[in-house]
Amino acid sequence: MRFSNCRSITRMAVLLVCLAVPAWAGAGGAQSREQSEQATASARSSEEILKRSTAFFAAPPFMTAENVYEDVVKDHEQGYFIVSLQPRAEFAKGHVPGAVNIPFEEITEGKSLALLPRDKMIVLTCDDGHRSMVASLYFNQLGYRATTMPMGLSHWNRAQSAAPYTASAGYPVSSVNAEAAPGGKIPAVPGKGAGGDELITERTKAVLASGKPFFMDRAELYRESAKDGGKGVFIVSIQRPEDYAMGHVPGAVNIPFSQVATKESLGKLPTDRKIVVVCYIGHIGAAVTLMLNQLGYDAYDLRFGTMGWNDTTEGLGKMKGFLLSLGQDNNYPVEGEKTK
Repeated sequence: MRFSNCRSITRMAVLLVCLAVPAWAGAGGAQSREQSEQATASARSSEEILKRSTAFFAAPPFMTAENVYEDVVKDHEQGYFIVSLQPRAEFAKGHVPGAVNIPFEEITEGKSLALLPRDKMIVLTCDDGHRSMVASLYFNQLGYRATTMPMGLSHWNRAQSAAPYTASAGYPVSSVNAEAAPGGKIPAVPGKGAGGDELITERTKAVLASGKPFFMDRAELYRESAKDGGKGVFIVSIQRPEDYAMGHVPGAVNIPFSQVATKESLGKLPTDRKIVVVCYIGHIGAAVTLMLNQLGYDAYDLRFGTMGWNDTTEGLGKMKGFLLSLGQDNNYPVEGEKTK
């Protein structure tokens, strides 16, 4: 009798185990499927962001202050729409004539996007050109045609700029090629898994709302690169290869701006360090910084780029003379309280 009871108990235990195993397997399977779906959604988001950025970095759009003044302000050509990204108080003091004000922090808002025309070239201005380039990438990702006025008000009318260009720091440059190991993982794109314009706006809005500094000053990078052998920062120069070879921020890895929106290039970037992007005058670097943050990296733009670091280097390339001229003041007229 006891033996029979023991057999019954044993059979019951086996039955319970058999019933439980599918439940455990089902729970594990569901979790695995969820992780797989999240990875797939993240990969799609990365591909969408890169796809919408490729054309921009193939030919970054600029319109000089001189052309804006002659063609838009003086000749009133109808194919342009000027947008100032200044804070409202600064805009009221003085801005490029004819500009509509959309503060930088509000570029993702529906009311701001509703102001933008689809049939005109949007000319973006700000204090120094950096935020204009961030907004330019975002608007172009959404299908608008937007261009940046290099150096912004600093080159248009320096007195109206709250953050004008200041003389180069004259820090040392290097011609040593720094290598980065390829094949790294791309971070998972945060968010709700949205696609299309919703994805671009969701990620851009999250980047702007994060509260972290978007830009790094050259003095800060100089200090950071000297700490612990520079292990705290990963410097990326997006100069053309021939310019990088002539002079770049020491320790910087070269990923030319025309190649930056590719998985192969992203595979060279770390996901556990600050990434500082260095270009020629800080503008293309600002756009790259937005894209990297959209993708989930911790990226910063070096204000005024290589020119601000050392304006004597031949690393500024064939455009060196033109780039240096952007540091000058045109003293063009402005609209605002100060002009009334």
